[in-house]
Amino acid sequence: MDIMNTDGMLRLSLLEGQARAFLIESTQLVETARRLHGLSRIATAALGRTLTCTAMMGAMLKGEKESVSVTIKGGGPIGSVVTVGHADGSVKGYVDNPGVDLPRTTKKLPVGDAVGKAGKLTVVKDLGLRDPYVGQTNLVSGEIAEDFAMYFTASEQVPSLVSLGVLVGDKVEAAGGLIIQMLPGASEAAIRSVEMSAPMFADISATMKEYHLKGALEQLLVHLQPEILGESQPVFKCNCSRERIERMLITLGREELEDMIATQHGAQVDCHFCNKRYEFTEAELQALLHQATGEER
Repeated sequence: MDIMNTDGMLRLSLLEGQARAFLIESTQLVETARRLHGLSRIATAALGRTLTCTAMMGAMLKGEKESVSVTIKGGGPIGSVVTVGHADGSVKGYVDNPGVDLPRTTKKLPVGDAVGKAGKLTVVKDLGLRDPYVGQTNLVSGEIAEDFAMYFTASEQVPSLVSLGVLVGDKVEAAGGLIIQMLPGASEAAIRSVEMSAPMFADISATMKEYHLKGALEQLLVHLQPEILGESQPVFKCNCSRERIERMLITLGREELEDMIATQHGAQVDCHFCNKRYEFTEAELQALLHQATGEER
């Protein structure tokens, strides 16, 4: 029996406008990613935390066609962690090595060891302008939340508290996240209130498991005078299509298409984000070759 989707995301004002916050329950979103990619527990935690934060970053965008892409390359055995989010709450992502497994030395999954910290977190925002915004920071720990907090503070100059959590057994039992950002002109007292609250946010997946989104709002933020400014439904959603794959194949150009036709007599293209496979016959590749050579003239 399917569990009712309780996922949701709140955009909030705190402390009478001195801070803003995003609070998300992303359990079903992360479970969808786990099933699609056949993720190990560590990979589920790593990708789940990144998807959760990317969904909140998507909620910071203003335009429907705007997007935010995140790539984490830490040098660990999981390889790259890649996610893309949009303003409507949709998000997608993958890891290079979904089956990665490492022994536990504590109760917590060794996400930092799987991701590594000898690398960078890169954020690309496509805001519909000629050039996208690109921000990059060195990884702090590979634990994801600390790395995003460093990105916001160092690259965007917005002091931020970030909490991310995924509780996973045979399936994802709970997942969620919180971002609090101080706004210009915030008082020392407001900053201190948020800093002193940080320990309450440490195990956000357990809070989401017990209370869900609206209950977590009361448990975690009621003392910071939250005002709900907007709500959305985060969801794992890939926007790949046969037409997009065809356009990608055309951009390969004449030589590569001719090589595919001669050596493979067709093509199979897998989407990294959702694992959907698109198959093209030799005749279909010939038609795309005609389009490609027509564009080259």
